[in-house]
Amino acid sequence: MTPIYPFSSVSQPYPQHQWYIAGWSGEITTTPLRRKMFGRDLLLLRTRNGDVKALTALCPHRQMPLCADNQKADRLICPYHGATFDQQGHCVSLPFQTHIPQGMDLTPFPVVEQAPFVWIWAAPEEPADMSRLPDTSILFPADDKKILFGTGTCHVRARSQIVLENLFDQSHISFTHPKTLGTRDIENGPTKACSIVEEPNRISFQHPARKHPTSPDIAALFPNIGPITSVQSRAELFGVSLVVAAGSEIISCNQEGQPGQTMGRLEFLHGITPETDTSTHYHFAILRDFSTDCDELSDLYSERNRSVITEDIRILDAIEPHLSTADGRHEPNFTSDAEAIHIRRRIEALIREESTVMD
Repeated sequence: MTPIYPFSSVSQPYPQHQWYIAGWSGEITTTPLRRKMFGRDLLLLRTRNGDVKALTALCPHRQMPLCADNQKADRLICPYHGATFDQQGHCVSLPFQTHIPQGMDLTPFPVVEQAPFVWIWAAPEEPADMSRLPDTSILFPADDKKILFGTGTCHVRARSQIVLENLFDQSHISFTHPKTLGTRDIENGPTKACSIVEEPNRISFQHPARKHPTSPDIAALFPNIGPITSVQSRAELFGVSLVVAAGSEIISCNQEGQPGQTMGRLEFLHGITPETDTSTHYHFAILRDFSTDCDELSDLYSERNRSVITEDIRILDAIEPHLSTADGRHEPNFTSDAEAIHIRRRIEALIREESTVMD
């Protein structure tokens, strides 16, 4: 067996007995949304009572795609031969016969809505394991003042694993994002992870705090901040799909650099979901708890984040065509790849676990 890139021991491109982000709560309405995931054409829709459903999007009779243009009330009608389906995916009527052949139902995929996310279980033939559903409550405390903004979804012509690993790769920032994120001191290298918190559904890399004199821009955002600013950053993976990258806590310090009050938090959310074995849906958003009524600041962060993601996608799209014959077992790694490799080994272990269960 030749392992699939970038793994060293498995031929499956991503874990299947897992929850992935299907989309944002706000984009799923009573009008069906077509989205290919896990190599299958799916429909995402919201029922009249507000529940989200995910169904295969092809009529089982002749594989005709179902679409919103052929929706009548809460029924989906195949535009080819008129088969009618309810919102559970059951074929409820045919125009020319009363008997409904076996196999005419659409396949439902388990979904769970935890706003702002809608999660989908990637293996509908297996019972959905709720214990694998990530707990994202840490991102949205009940008494928090955070706002969510800059949400969106884009397409990457590259496999999900390299999209995921890129979010834990710090050494590319100076070269891929010099205009949007700036350059770092190459001689000193990227930030090193000082600690790792690893749980069954979450892994967090806590980076050393970076201290620097408070800039005029930071002082304008936080008038009461001290002369030294400390930025504590982290990168986290929730389950296998949701990444909080460059999650930053901005801390006020005195002249000696002693930390004091936390002034604000800024977190960038990335939802990575396989479309096919070699393409990916990339969901993104930002959270912050300061200047929450400033639309101009929201627009500034949103525009920059989209530019950063566009720069990453340009790189990932260029790499993918060369991976069909690549072998991760013989590829060299840099010391700065440690976090990305840790993520790779974690995902690979989940795939091996699935293979063992199926065997």
